[in-house]
Amino acid sequence: IRTRCEKVISGLEGGHAVLYGSGLAATFATLYHLNPRRVAVRGGYHGTHNVLGLMQERHGVEVVDLDEEVGEGDVIWVETPRNPMCEVYDIEAHAARAASAGAALVVDATLAPPPLQRALASGAHVAVHSATKYYAGHSDALLGVAVARERATGDALRAERSALGSVPGGLESWLLLRSLRTLHMRVLRQSQSAAKIAAWLDAKDGGRHHGVTKVHHPSLLAGKEREVAERQMPGGFGGILAVELDSEERARKFPGSLSLFRDATSLGGVESLIEWRRKYDLSVPAGLCRVSVGLEDPDDLIEDLRIGLERV
Repeated sequence: IRTRCEKVISGLEGGHAVLYGSGLAATFATLYHLNPRRVAVRGGYHGTHNVLGLMQERHGVEVVDLDEEVGEGDVIWVETPRNPMCEVYDIEAHAARAASAGAALVVDATLAPPPLQRALASGAHVAVHSATKYYAGHSDALLGVAVARERATGDALRAERSALGSVPGGLESWLLLRSLRTLHMRVLRQSQSAAKIAAWLDAKDGGRHHGVTKVHHPSLLAGKEREVAERQMPGGFGGILAVELDSEERARKFPGSLSLFRDATSLGGVESLIEWRRKYDLSVPAGLCRVSVGLEDPDDLIEDLRIGLERV
């Protein structure tokens, strides 16, 4: 079953997929294989930075800002869209940087799986996903995947996986195979619903009327950022958005005021989730809530948000 999952994901991504027991295991395995001296990265998933912290401590790996110089054998690590505020980074531009320096480009594409975005086609050497999220999509399986552009890299990752002890179990692989059958339908619907909800939250007679001060979703980008998002995310802009309210107190209470959204920290499942993000991440604005849009009717979700905003 694991091999069948890898073949399906390989076809979706246009590369050579290797399945792991978690997204963090896929991240560690990728960095272990590439063995860089320097990693250029900016923000994103805290688990990635935990791995990089260990590599700094034990192996002297230098971690620098995304735009700093890299050399041969180094890694540029791009998370796009970036959690939790959905910033979009130009994969093709960073691929050109990597090529000129002899570095490797790794893209964490968890928030935009196929058919929304195909990082390898835009120039990434490896795409990683927490398959727990959109790939598995039902909040019932813990998995990760690394997809290499080159067969040799995929073969090496697979050979090293056993030594790292990160082979996924049979049940998780079966659950993933079940979920892959509905991936396109789920992800496209979630992306369309998120764009509709983001537009309402950002409207003067919508969320702005109820104390929303800022909305973060790639569908709301303009100018060059919009051009980049449209080019590398032709299937849609993803099911994650973030909303900022006019006070920390209101943002803290907001998730508990809703009926259709669950107050939980995961994302990518069929059910809609919301969390006051400052509870886990002190670097984000105090009034920010992250929203993962599920498969419920978007008009019902908008009405739930409207009622919740009025309650707080």
